Amino acid sequence: MVKDRAKNLRLYYSLDEKIREIASYESEEAEVLRAFEVDRDHTRVFLVNSGSASFITGWRENPHLSDVTAIVKAEKGDFVLYLPGEPILIRPDGECEISMVVLR
Repeated sequence: MVKDRAKNLRLYYSLDEKIREIASYESEEAEVLRAFEVDRDHTRVFLVNSGSASFITGWRENPHLSDVTAIVKAEKGDFVLYLPGEPILIRPDGECEISMVVLR
């Protein structure tokens, strides 16, 4: 899991070359997750458009565990990137708008 300002996203091309084309991908509204979700095949980039939220990950080696290994708080103008296989959990801090891009 990586968290940074959206303007710095281009600095992370080495993690997934498809980040170069992120403007051509369609974004969708991110849903609130009640439990960890794992996407083994795709990098996911979450953009915080308003408000703030906590982004949580767990053990990549065993995605069936619900143990938390890291939490970051992201605010408007931030992005959070999850690599394939990383457990994803998002907890909004009140009202917020988060969009998600799945790099395919």
